Amino acid sequence: MTLDRYTKAVLTVIALALVVLAARPLVPALFSASTPDAAWAQTSAAKYEVVVPKSWGKFVGFSNNNLLLENSDGMRIVDVEGKPPEYPKVKVHVRFQ
Repeated sequence: MTLDRYTKAVLTVIALALVVLAARPLVPALFSASTPDAAWAQTSAAKYEVVVPKSWGKFVGFSNNNLLLENSDGMRIVDVEGKPPEYPKVKVHVRFQ
C-alpha cells in the first residue's frame, strides 16, 4: 500500500510540473518572477583573419582548420590556424602527373 501512495505522489508531482511547463508560454504574467535573465550574446568576431591569395587556387573544401585549394599545379592544403605572421601556411602541396 505504501508503494502505491509513493507512486501516485511521484506521478502527481510530475503531472503538476508538466502543467506548469505547458502553461508558461500561455500565461507569462504568472511566471514572470521565475524566468531567468536573458543571455548576453557572444561576439561574432573571428578568432583569426586570414588572407589567402587567389593565385593559390580555387576553394574546394574546409576541414579541421585546413583549406583545400585546387589550381593547375595540383591541390594545396592550407593551415589557417596560427599567429601572425605565420599564417596561412601551406601544409601540403600535391601535384598530379
